[in-house]
Amino acid sequence: MTSGDDNKKIPINTYSQQIEKAVEKGKHSVHMKQKERQLRKRKKRLKRLKTFLRFVLFCFLIGCIYGLFMLPGWYLREDAFSKPNGQTVEIVNYKIIPLNILYNSLREIKVKHVPVFMMPVWDIEKELKKIPAIKEVYVRRYGFPARIQIIVREKIPMAVIKTELNKMPVAFVTSDNTMVTNKNFMHLAESDSTLRIIVKNPEFRKDWTVEKVQYIDKIAKEVETYSGEKVRYVDMRNPNDVYIKIDSTSIRLGVLDSSVFERIKRIYTILPKLKNVDEKIKFVDLSWDNVNYLKIQNENELKEEDKKEQKQ
Repeated sequence: MTSGDDNKKIPINTYSQQIEKAVEKGKHSVHMKQKERQLRKRKKRLKRLKTFLRFVLFCFLIGCIYGLFMLPGWYLREDAFSKPNGQTVEIVNYKIIPLNILYNSLREIKVKHVPVFMMPVWDIEKELKKIPAIKEVYVRRYGFPARIQIIVREKIPMAVIKTELNKMPVAFVTSDNTMVTNKNFMHLAESDSTLRIIVKNPEFRKDWTVEKVQYIDKIAKEVETYSGEKVRYVDMRNPNDVYIKIDSTSIRLGVLDSSVFERIKRIYTILPKLKNVDEKIKFVDLSWDNVNYLKIQNENELKEEDKKEQKQ
């Protein structure tokens, strides 16, 4: 074989090698594409599986939440207001209004079948505020067991009206100018800061109004200012001969006319002189303009006063 023949065979071998390499490269690319296709299929299956698991988990959570909401510990009894037991519906901070009246005002409220934290409370506030002695109402809601606590704020009595000093009031006026005459609210209407007004057979809305009580309260405050003592009560059983009792003595004001405030100012100069009087003073008379005098008690009056104080 000559050298020329060898040179002719070299390109043929090289061409075959190139074909083989191309075939191998093609097989490799096909294999890679198959691998990529398999990976894409696996990713799709994983994605579908994750989506399905998310759906299952979502349904599970919804079922748990629904089951949690359906637990009886979230719901008030249907007869919580019609048959109160003091535990499911608790009312606190009441002093003037009896508890049974507070519960009776709520008997017509219907319990809605919703969790207690979603239960509307404006019906409760509306019914309780119909009571004239109620100022504000606050409602707290609790779960497990479901219950509510009602906190009431009552109107503060400014003055009470009585027919006798040692008897229960027949009416009282609150600090926001409301007159309450319901006898069920009189049990705890009095306090140390409440002005006591003693009257004889009062006729409300005619003889006795809020404005009249405010006027008497203004007079009592003037007496306290000039005497430096607490007013215990105002005796108005005779409207034309009014007495005010303070800690040390009684003051006769007489008719409550336009000059009453000028006459009250004289208390400041009279009270210090009482310490120099040996006899028991019945009252200081300020019913006359520019004239002051002291009424001395006799023995019979002293005995009667001692009996009254023992009864009180």
